[in-house]
Amino acid sequence: MNYKNERKTWGWMYGCAALFVASVACAESTVPETIIFAGDDNYPPFQWVDESGKNRGMIFDLEKSLVERQGRKSEHRLMDWASAIDQLESGQVDVVAMFASKKRSEKFLFTTPFYFLTHGIYGLPGSPGISDVTALSGKSVALENKGYAEEALAENNIAVIPVLREDFEAALRAVINGEAEFAVVPQQLANRTIALEKMDLQSLGPPIWPRPYVFAVSAERPGLHAWLQNELGLVISSGRYYDIFERWRSQIEWSENAGWWRYKWLLWGLAGVLLLALLGYGYSWQMRTLVQRRTRDLEGALDSQKKAENELRHWASHDRLTGLATRAGFFSQLQAISRQKKNGVLLVLKLTDLNEIICGLGFQIGEGVLAAVGQRFQKQNFLAVGHFGRGVFAVLAEGTVASIEDLIDVSPLSVGGMDIEPRFGVGVARLEGRRCDVTEVLRQAETAMAVGASRRRYWMHYHPGMDPDPQALFVIRDFRRMRGEGLSVCLQPQVDLSSGAVVGAEVLVRWNHPSLGELSPAYFVPLLERAGLISRLTEYVLNEAVRIAAGLRRDGLPTCLSVNISAVDLLETDLYRVVLQALEKYQGRPEDLRLEMTETSVISDPEKVSEVVARLAEMGVECSIDDFGVGFSSMSYLRQFAVREIKIDRSFVTDMLEEDAHYAIVRAVIALAHELNMTVVAEGPEDNDTVKALMDLGCDRIQGYVFSRPVPLSAFYDIRTRTLAVGDRLEA
Repeated sequence: MNYKNERKTWGWMYGCAALFVASVACAESTVPETIIFAGDDNYPPFQWVDESGKNRGMIFDLEKSLVERQGRKSEHRLMDWASAIDQLESGQVDVVAMFASKKRSEKFLFTTPFYFLTHGIYGLPGSPGISDVTALSGKSVALENKGYAEEALAENNIAVIPVLREDFEAALRAVINGEAEFAVVPQQLANRTIALEKMDLQSLGPPIWPRPYVFAVSAERPGLHAWLQNELGLVISSGRYYDIFERWRSQIEWSENAGWWRYKWLLWGLAGVLLLALLGYGYSWQMRTLVQRRTRDLEGALDSQKKAENELRHWASHDRLTGLATRAGFFSQLQAISRQKKNGVLLVLKLTDLNEIICGLGFQIGEGVLAAVGQRFQKQNFLAVGHFGRGVFAVLAEGTVASIEDLIDVSPLSVGGMDIEPRFGVGVARLEGRRCDVTEVLRQAETAMAVGASRRRYWMHYHPGMDPDPQALFVIRDFRRMRGEGLSVCLQPQVDLSSGAVVGAEVLVRWNHPSLGELSPAYFVPLLERAGLISRLTEYVLNEAVRIAAGLRRDGLPTCLSVNISAVDLLETDLYRVVLQALEKYQGRPEDLRLEMTETSVISDPEKVSEVVARLAEMGVECSIDDFGVGFSSMSYLRQFAVREIKIDRSFVTDMLEEDAHYAIVRAVIALAHELNMTVVAEGPEDNDTVKALMDLGCDRIQGYVFSRPVPLSAFYDIRTRTLAVGDRLEA
């Protein structure tokens, strides 16, 4: 390793090591008192066991130096290389020095490199030269078992006939013994051993695979890694590493003439005082050079540290994929702009089809679209641009805008050879001057974007009516905590128009909150749906309906009770199991229960809903379509689903005598349902004239205030026994 490269390497190492100083304090508590190092027992001059059984080598000296500062103890276990790797993986040892590689990084954490090594290709004298390692394909090659060379050949798809040996020297001897044609081993070690052992081998090509030499610990021990990285940085920055390296330099950077030149200089030194003087001057010059070199190294390390710190600060507030400011960075920009008394319009934009792009074209294309959108925004003249992650961008522009096309380029993007048109959901808010609350403006824009998404609109300006109800959070919290406390049900009768008898009822939920009082279902039911709690409420109402229906039947008043179910109940819960358990618990009968589903809940996954409805029908539980006509009405639903009843929405029934179009719709629905042998229930009639009109059209049943409001169970018992005529009211 030449001096120029060495200086660059150490400067880089200084900077990296310094970055770990802050984190090592909390890591020290996870470091054992005795650090167990392991390595190859025949890897001179880096580490080996000499003839007397003592551990020697540069790495051995460096490892001892690492534990000295804090007075920790070290244990050094040298063995064959494959065993060292296995014991590091199993946790029997703490640290092993090795070549860094991508494959090994999956299992181990690496320190800053403390040296760089290359590999060489060796063969018998007279063997043809090998300039490209791919020429080894199909040849028998001696390798160290679990060494880097074995891994590198596999990674580069070079299919050799491996001859595995316990260490690099045994691999070299395999070539001499005719067991392999070539050996691929670390070059610095091989050159030294070939010269000292006078092996009849030669290098057949240039160095290959320059690799950093590092200390490795298990990936499951980040605390030990941080401590080790810190200690290595201190050993390097204090100069102790240089002292160790200088002791072993002649052995590592091996030259056959190294011993001779030292002896020659010694003879010349003994020749006379003049030469001693020259040597003294040379030594003085060398020391000055060393000091200057270390000073430059330290300055380089400080520069590297400053650059690293600046880079860390930058990426702490910027997204690496798009290069744009993160939420925190964008917020800081907004604050700075606000202090300058600048006005602007803030847009929060969500890439609405990002999930579809990823599912349809792959994750890489999705990332490519995000990067391309970020680049496009950067090129536009915005005051500030940010990416909050998962396709949510934010831009601050001057002036005012009327539509997204005034400000955002939505032309197709070229990604991966495809033209992809970005689509955004946008929330807009105003940033006005110095007195503006930046946090509030950002919240307003995000609120507008969320409201726009819920209303299926791609562009929404913020207004105060969008703000969430603070009480809603407490209502949701209390519903979770109280587990049904305060809930009750009431029943709204359904009257058969041909007989005047009460033949059924819809079960409606009520909630008497302990502190807020009686809450309207129109208020708390949508809250529970958005909070993902509607299935709990449905289960409660189903159980109450089955319990009440079973009691009515025992009392000789069999009545079919209807319960509303949501899309979540149909698609995300085992509704069949819930109904079955309720029937078994209260000994109810399936024909006494009817489930009402809205068209909106059906459209999201018609096939799944059809399966659920069919299973319920097989059990004997009928289903009906509620609020028919106001959702995504489709005649195919009437054919696809096993439903026996249609409930016409009150919005058509209430004013059917005033609105000719509504009257025509009611008439058509009744006629169509009867053609399909379905029962028709009209919701919401409030006067006798409407009831008479419905009777003339052949409507089967009515549920509305004209006969009765929802009543508690005790009142329903009295109503159930009565027969009604037009003009009668069931309530006292």
